[in-house]
Amino acid sequence: METQQMNWSALKDEAVSFVKTAATRIVDVERESLHIDTKEDADDLVTDKDIEIQRLMTDQIRKFYPTHRIVGEEGDHDDVHNDDTITWIIDPIDGTTNFVHQSMNYCVSVGIYQRGIGYVGIVYDVKSEEWFTAVRGLGAYMNGKRLPKRASVPFEQAILGFNARWLVGKADESLKQGFQTIVRDVRAVRSYGSAALESAYVAAGRLDGYMSLRLSPWDFAAAKVLLEETGCECVKVDGSPISIEDQSTYLAAVPNVSQEFLSRLQ
Repeated sequence: METQQMNWSALKDEAVSFVKTAATRIVDVERESLHIDTKEDADDLVTDKDIEIQRLMTDQIRKFYPTHRIVGEEGDHDDVHNDDTITWIIDPIDGTTNFVHQSMNYCVSVGIYQRGIGYVGIVYDVKSEEWFTAVRGLGAYMNGKRLPKRASVPFEQAILGFNARWLVGKADESLKQGFQTIVRDVRAVRSYGSAALESAYVAAGRLDGYMSLRLSPWDFAAAKVLLEETGCECVKVDGSPISIEDQSTYLAAVPNVSQEFLSRLQ
């Protein structure tokens, strides 16, 4: 099988070079005018630059790895399958609303999978120039410094990444009550507007948990590898395993925080 032959560290290095090229172009296009559209929801933005950067990344990957599958957020991509084909799951600009309105807190995200298992994860914060990288079994790193395994955090001291919309209009009433209890019980709640970055922050110890009620594989695929390499959990909000084949609810957290979080949603 190809897993035994693939040098995942070398593939990670190649992927980093692709991300660098994409990030350089993103910095350039920030100074250009944007054509902005919305997707299913008015708060889910896409720009012509998202599409351009994805095309740039896709062209690079297909040039060097023509047999690999590519799954991206902005259309014109392959389907996700948990099979032997090495699959790149990319988000050219995660945090598009931040890119449009704040010019910060957005990233390029690349996860590389085979048979549903993540082997490479890269999250690059373009503005802060922070690299979060991981190779399965070899640890996770931030700007070249290895990230330690996350230790338990008392729930009352936890800092969570959480979108306030889930407290008001985008969840059923039973979940809202659980979310309100969680918000009251933890030390603080933050919202950065980028699922990949907030998940990377859990791996790096800046957050102790991050939750969303609807994420697609390109939102979490890269960060999932980081989380696994730092001993964190990545599950649905019912506690079941998360899969790259599905759009689903999502919780990334230190294990004891995950347990406390889920218990308040029962």
